[in-house]
Amino acid sequence: MPIVSVSLTEKNLETLDMLQKTYGLTGRSEAVRVCIRSAEAEVRERGTLHGDVEGVLITVHLADGADEHRHEYQEIITTQVHSHLKNGKCLNVFLVRGQAAIVKTMLAELQGSEQMEYVKFIPS
Repeated sequence: MPIVSVSLTEKNLETLDMLQKTYGLTGRSEAVRVCIRSAEAEVRERGTLHGDVEGVLITVHLADGADEHRHEYQEIITTQVHSHLKNGKCLNVFLVRGQAAIVKTMLAELQGSEQMEYVKFIPS
């Protein structure tokens, strides 16, 4: 198996160690492989979206981030619930309806945003 080097923040490392312990994994490498398989399954599921799609999008982000995404994709957001959480973060629940290509682009941008802590799309 090839060996690779990865730079992680302290928070990423703490999370990786927590995942290792929670799942009873033997080491960090195994924890990374589990995370990769999970991300791969999500990408595969996203790849099945075609034509008109609708679903629920849940995000958690820093209070001062992500508003520009909401405005940029206003045409596919039919409903939004926004809540301020105790820890200085925001929770958004969106009902999204539109062309799969636009929904996929939105999801990719949200996943790639450093302000986002959690992004989950549940197709209907």
